Amino acid sequence: MTAQGEDILAWTEHAITAREEAANAAPRSPWSVLVDDDALIAPDGIPVVEAFALSGQQTRAILNHVALHDPASVLRRCAADRKILHLHGGRGHSCSAIDADGDLDEHARFYDHEVCDTVRALAEGYGWTEGER
Repeated sequence: MTAQGEDILAWTEHAITAREEAANAAPRSPWSVLVDDDALIAPDGIPVVEAFALSGQQTRAILNHVALHDPASVLRRCAADRKILHLHGGRGHSCSAIDADGDLDEHARFYDHEVCDTVRALAEGYGWTEGER
């Protein structure tokens, strides 16, 4: 791959690794928190953090979001993304993609200087922006 292809692959690999490290550093115990209108309350009844300007409903929504992205979930996603990167980040591979005419080509070939749309989409999910391109 050329520098551009290697850059996006290396960048995405680094982004996946950063998520894995954060997930591995997080506690493995079950994440359970009670919420009242004023604070997050741990199971032992001690307030964990004040909710500040957040309503109870907003706090519950945030906690539901966090629960869906617990360490085990993040590690599963990272493993799946590494498989996608391995399948689509190689030299000379083929996959479905939009061709130069804007049509879906079910057997588009990607060579040394090209990065397939799947890798670009995966990288964008980790925050790859025009600035990195």
